[in-house]
Amino acid sequence: MNRRSGSGRKKCLGAVVFFVAVLSLVCGSIAAAPDASQSLDVPNIKAGLWKEGKAVFSDVPIFDVFLQYARGYRPQQPVKFSHKTHVEVNKMECQYCHSGVHKSSFATVPSLELCMGCHNTVRPELPDIQALKKSYEVKEPISWEPVNHLPEHVVFNHERHVKGGVGCQNCHGQVQLMDQVEMVSSLKMGFCVSCHREYGASLDCAVCHY
Repeated sequence: MNRRSGSGRKKCLGAVVFFVAVLSLVCGSIAAAPDASQSLDVPNIKAGLWKEGKAVFSDVPIFDVFLQYARGYRPQQPVKFSHKTHVEVNKMECQYCHSGVHKSSFATVPSLELCMGCHNTVRPELPDIQALKKSYEVKEPISWEPVNHLPEHVVFNHERHVKGGVGCQNCHGQVQLMDQVEMVSSLKMGFCVSCHREYGASLDCAVCHY
């Protein structure tokens, strides 16, 4: 009975492993298939992502359905802001607004004073600029919605990564081409660990976790 029972469990486990492997391959093929509805002129905002934004080879978006914040997350912001207009069209430097990215653990967001330094005269007639000006006049900061989320027990330092040669696009994709910022990497543990392992960065737990 014990031999038969053990043999049955092995067969059952083998079947489960086979099913998961097949499902991963099928889902991977679906995720990798080109979207016929998209024009060839649409920019590839996922270009340059480390490991295509995956934690492991089978980490496909279909499995993110159970996550609160997952790839494709694009929250509506209180004021519309297009990185494409500011960076790609008007050639603004990323660090002009995200001044802390090379000297702080946080990239930081621009102050209202910085925004209004331009928009007092640049397109002041636009509704979103008027909303920006109103917040500036009453001294009430804009409550921007975070896009890229990490668990509270995870520590990430922008300064150390930028000074280490990690580009913004490695984790965030082609942000400069986005009219509305979205989360394009899984930002799961495997995504970070594979990069650390590849480049010889520390794999000590305390480096990234409290």
